[in-house]
Amino acid sequence: MSESKTVFTTCTRDCPDACGIKAFVTGDRLVGLTGAGEHEITRSFLCRKALNYIQRVYSPDRVLKPKVKIEGNWQEVSWDGVLNLIAEKIHKTIEIYGSTSILHYQGAGSLGALKMLNKRFFNLLGGATEADGSLCGGAGIAGQTLDFGFRTAHDPRDLLNSQLIILWGRNPSDTNMHLIPILKEARANKAKVVLIDPITTDTSRFCDLQIKPNPGMDGYLALAMAKVILDAGKADMGFVENCCENFDAYHNVVDGVNLESLSSMSGVSISDIEMLADLYAGRKPVAIVCGWGLQRYQWGAETFRLIDALAAVTGNIGIPGGGVSHGRDEYYYFDKSVKGREFAKNTRKIPRPLLGRSIKELNDPPIKMAFVNGANPLNQSPDTHSVKEAFEMIDFVVVFEQFMTDTAEAADVVLPVTTFLEETDIVGSYWHNHIGLVNPTIRPLGLAKTDLEIYQGLAELLGIGGGMAGSADYWIKQIIKPLKRMGITLEALMQKPMRVPDAPMVPFADRVFKTPSGKFNFITNFSIPIIDSVDYPLVLLSTHSRRWLHSQVLPVEHDLPPRAKVNPATAVAYGISDGGKANIVSPMGDIAVVIDHDGGVRENVVQIEQGRWGKFGQSINHLMPSTMSHEGKNACYYQTTVRLEKT
Repeated sequence: MSESKTVFTTCTRDCPDACGIKAFVTGDRLVGLTGAGEHEITRSFLCRKALNYIQRVYSPDRVLKPKVKIEGNWQEVSWDGVLNLIAEKIHKTIEIYGSTSILHYQGAGSLGALKMLNKRFFNLLGGATEADGSLCGGAGIAGQTLDFGFRTAHDPRDLLNSQLIILWGRNPSDTNMHLIPILKEARANKAKVVLIDPITTDTSRFCDLQIKPNPGMDGYLALAMAKVILDAGKADMGFVENCCENFDAYHNVVDGVNLESLSSMSGVSISDIEMLADLYAGRKPVAIVCGWGLQRYQWGAETFRLIDALAAVTGNIGIPGGGVSHGRDEYYYFDKSVKGREFAKNTRKIPRPLLGRSIKELNDPPIKMAFVNGANPLNQSPDTHSVKEAFEMIDFVVVFEQFMTDTAEAADVVLPVTTFLEETDIVGSYWHNHIGLVNPTIRPLGLAKTDLEIYQGLAELLGIGGGMAGSADYWIKQIIKPLKRMGITLEALMQKPMRVPDAPMVPFADRVFKTPSGKFNFITNFSIPIIDSVDYPLVLLSTHSRRWLHSQVLPVEHDLPPRAKVNPATAVAYGISDGGKANIVSPMGDIAVVIDHDGGVRENVVQIEQGRWGKFGQSINHLMPSTMSHEGKNACYYQTTVRLEKT
């Protein structure tokens, strides 16, 4: 009879929950996953994406041996052979063009802290070209950093102190499931929950009220609410006068706009604005929990700043149950010096949202070699056609992958890497304050290796092995050194996940901010956000799926065509029946979809799940221009305008 065991580990994928997981193993095979009961956030349950992850581990389509493209055809090779090939290419490329002719593109396919050592390898080489900025969170970080001096968030459990919780552009039912039990508990404590989202989602079921603004116009709604509150004399002037700067300039901005125009731009009626403002000003403390869609516009940072300003006007900052929480740096408590920045003689950065055009424009030196870790840029980047063209210009591309994704297909070498269930690592969260160990539950399948093992092998061949040497446990101990004084050690984490003891439940409780003045910094001007096109009158919202994370989609899940949700009135205007076929068309291209009538979608919106692959003709990012936010170098996916064409 095969031996059975239970292994504790932590999910490393790009999700705020960073769940503690119990993996059930019989023999050497995973047979089940469940949430860890001892993790106070995970609370014994997992989302569908995690529960189904075993299918990813054992998929017949998984890459389990190194592959090299020879005359356009893939051939499996040995690890010794492929590492020698790559090391030779690195040596020659640096000798002729210098180390910055190598592009290192690292994404968030895994948030394990050991992935910081990937950057150490390139720094030891002398420094590479890196993709800078964000496809997801940069604008929100930039906006809140300008306001508070530092982007952080309230502990999730602090929501239980709130009288009102506003979920602003956040859909925890699909993207942050462990927030839902906290919302339920808060409502049981008599708190009200309001959802602000142009689309009705399953999250709506856990809310008392939903407001549906025009996409991208949330800043106007925040400004309108602040105007009603200030005009009614309901502001917390004590907080404003003692803890804030630039209020007069902000107040001039508020006075310079009328409620009618703000209502028109936001798409929210004056009566709803006044109702929401009265609710916000009258139920202190109020917590605002922001999502990621808010920042996928050029003015994304300004949207966050206008929401922050609303909280400041009412004094809902630095108090239990208050704040504007979006996220935090998942590596904040770790020692980031392991990246080895001091070894890099030369570095160069290009903006991640403008990847394709930036690679094409680079010279002195041009990009001659590229490494891709934990990412699928030929699928996830805006204007993927341009990115594909850029990668075709690169002499040698190495991709670390588990599947033959769009990016892997465009590579010269694909190296099989482990899943988080087959490796050792450590992970924090960009939502809660727990640290969790990542323990291997089974041996790596096939010939899969960890990123660290691969880069250590290359380092040995290139004469920099000493700088990368050390076991996973050794490097984890270096990474968590700042936590040792709090009792968080590798040995302690082997027993259970741990909350960082010094992590505050309420940031800025002393009302001292990390701005130069030590005060909250009001926004004093903002650009005019406009999404308008006569020929393409609908806004495309490419939301996250409940079934998969980003482009971590199994090939088998492409068997059916993608489905797009539109309001029945919109569909009728285009002559498209429920379940009918259509093309979504943007100035950049088109994609074939099946149309679902959904009364919960605003009439000016088309909603579709992001992440499907271009190799199956189902990627949507080729529809989107490569536009970057004014602050934070964020991709602006949600500024894509489209029309429907019946087929």
